[in-house]
Amino acid sequence: MAVFKRFVMVVAVIVGLVFSAGLLAAIGGDGMGPAKQAAADSSTTSHSITVSGDGSVLAKPDTADVTLGVQIMNAELATAQSQATDKMNAVLVALKQSGISDENIKTVNYSINVNQDYTKGTGEVTGYTVINLVDVKIKQLTNVGAIIDSAVKAGANNVGGIQFSVANIDALIQQARQHAMDDAKSKAEQLAKLGGVTLGMPISITEGTTTTPQPFAATRDAASVAAGSVPIQTGQNEITVSVTVSYGF
Repeated sequence: MAVFKRFVMVVAVIVGLVFSAGLLAAIGGDGMGPAKQAAADSSTTSHSITVSGDGSVLAKPDTADVTLGVQIMNAELATAQSQATDKMNAVLVALKQSGISDENIKTVNYSINVNQDYTKGTGEVTGYTVINLVDVKIKQLTNVGAIIDSAVKAGANNVGGIQFSVANIDALIQQARQHAMDDAKSKAEQLAKLGGVTLGMPISITEGTTTTPQPFAATRDAASVAAGSVPIQTGQNEITVSVTVSYGF
């Protein structure tokens, strides 16, 4: 009889344990169930303030790129080529005498165009035009006008495409980017204060447009250049950067 009672008690304990395990599994396995899930959802809910920021830096150019060369027309192709070669060689000599090294002179265009007369509908060949242009990189900006003058006097009759630039452009972009981030943070801080919340750390940062100086046309023919010294104004270059930043709160 005593043995039977002990057996019944053991069975009762086992049944109780099995029931408890099933109940825990039914409510989530750790006793928290839906309450814990709701807390987790609440903790992962994010709030953010998204703003844009702009930054710019002004810099005085330190380099000029000038496109110049010769354009020769003649009824005979061989004559046009010969004249273009002679004049271009003289231009190159003048550039080097002005202190421009070989590595700062690069040919950017050599072309031969056939001139035709379509007034009578025949397209008769009337001659040829030979064009030879070089890009000249000038480091001494105060000498740009004088260098162009000397090239024209040597025979250059096509001058234009002057572009002023800054050699260390990357450092200026970094400064503009810093200003853009400062601008974004200032806006976000004001919005957070107005909204009665505490601004947190950035949760996303996207850089938008980065604007650097573009070349401008300054084409002059040989006659206008020869009439007087070339006036050159470098002005200032503006580098701008925009960003979009989301801050948590």
